[in-house]
Amino acid sequence: MKRFLNLSFFKGGNGCLAILFVMTGVAHAAPELTPPADLPPPAAANAALEAHPDVLAAQARVASALAEGRRLNAGEHEYLARAGYARRRESGIGNSSDWEMGIERGLRLPGKARLDGEIGATLADAAEERVGDARHEAARDLIASWYAALRGQSDALAWREQAVLLQRQREVVEKRVKAGDAARMERSQAEAALRQAEAEARRAETVAAEAVAGLSARFPGLPTPSPKSGTLPVLAGGADEWVNTALEHNHELAILQKESEHMRILARRQKADLTPDPTLGVHYSRERGGLDNLIGVSLILPLPGENRRARIDVANEEARALVLREAGAKARIEGEIRILHARLRGTFNRLEAQEEVARQLDNYADVSWRAYQMGETPLWEALNARKGARDARRETTLSRLDAHETAARLLLDSHRLWPMREDHH
Repeated sequence: MKRFLNLSFFKGGNGCLAILFVMTGVAHAAPELTPPADLPPPAAANAALEAHPDVLAAQARVASALAEGRRLNAGEHEYLARAGYARRRESGIGNSSDWEMGIERGLRLPGKARLDGEIGATLADAAEERVGDARHEAARDLIASWYAALRGQSDALAWREQAVLLQRQREVVEKRVKAGDAARMERSQAEAALRQAEAEARRAETVAAEAVAGLSARFPGLPTPSPKSGTLPVLAGGADEWVNTALEHNHELAILQKESEHMRILARRQKADLTPDPTLGVHYSRERGGLDNLIGVSLILPLPGENRRARIDVANEEARALVLREAGAKARIEGEIRILHARLRGTFNRLEAQEEVARQLDNYADVSWRAYQMGETPLWEALNARKGARDARRETTLSRLDAHETAARLLLDSHRLWPMREDHH
């Protein structure tokens, strides 16, 4: 794709800046890929993904994360009421009743509430990213199931068309046998080829029905896929561009980043707990039958030990492990995108040759059949030519569907297929 720009109106330094701006924009242009025409309608796909059980479960966990954030903001300290009663017996004085009552509450020290709020926010953010990740995984399943159904239906259609063609050829052979222009053995050959095609058509129809049933069970409401002819998707951009686009919007990486951030904040929170929260109380007691009345305050201060320091180490090590997991996930995702890109390029290159071979074999099969009708070639040669043409056409159709599925996966993993609201948070 060429781009033309008239820079005659730029003057002086502004022109240089403008040229630099345009060059930067072109350098970072997003890669392009035409969506396959045989994908389900975007509205139907989005509706099916919205209703997917894994997506609904992830959305429910968002509410759970928000509730956990409210709990953290409220803090773990609560008011504690205390009451006690005792019966006093003293020699020479007699019996008397003693009782006491009080109320206590822990006080969260300054700074801890802010950290608790940040922890709750990271939990909510990670839960939101998990909704997007669930939708992404469901969309992968949808694409795989959709093209499995398309392959089954395409195969069934090809065998039905082959059976119809062989039925016509058998009729021609029958006429020649009756006319004495062909041996009876040729009638058997034509009949065997027809029956084989009919059996393969029934087998392919069963496979297609199973694939469609599986798709409908996992994604109710989707229309039944049907083979469509059309131009191949157009791929633009190198593997590096597609990798950058995919990594920029990847939910799995975002989840690991949020979890790592969560553990780092949690480590700071655990470190803050090395200075324990005090518990302040007010109490009132009445002793010796009311002769003594006491009002007082209490202060309880835990003495931190190894337990609190170990919690800091746990959080720090978990954060470090998540950073390493993120690096591994990033490498794996980059490898997957490069494989998809290379596979799509290779399929496009192979398809051109396959389609040419299929055209040549179709022509050869037609020529062989006409030669048989004129008595210039035996029937088995014409049937073998038709079989070779059918196999080549089938391979071409499957390769085209492979290209469409790979293109859909590449677009999906780059978040450029069926835009979802989670992608815009």
